[in-house]
Amino acid sequence: MKTASIDILPMAAVGLILVLVMMMIAPMVMTHNDTPVNVPQTRTSERKVEENATITYTIDGQLLFNDKPVADLAELENRVEMVVVNDPYVLVVVRADKHVLHSDVLDLLATARRAGALRIACATKRQKEQ
Repeated sequence: MKTASIDILPMAAVGLILVLVMMMIAPMVMTHNDTPVNVPQTRTSERKVEENATITYTIDGQLLFNDKPVADLAELENRVEMVVVNDPYVLVVVRADKHVLHSDVLDLLATARRAGALRIACATKRQKEQ
């Protein structure tokens, strides 16, 4: 007696072809370009050179804003606030020695945030590949 066997290879090939066809057609069907919309027009300009404000904190505890000494965090907050008033999207970069306490760096970040800085970054160096 012979057993009946079904060859599923042709059925799998047809299924694969259907999936590929749907993958190719789906982006064409899913675009929403049929509804007419009058979008607003604007004039934008790109910044050619971005001016950063830099807070530097050295290992010996010297605090600088744009390479000028600062007495304490209150004075630093005032200076950052004066820069942020002119350009609220100025990038404030905190450069701290790697051996300074993390809590001191967090205080600098909090001071910049209280002054109204919207963009704050910590400066780092790329590790040398070994």
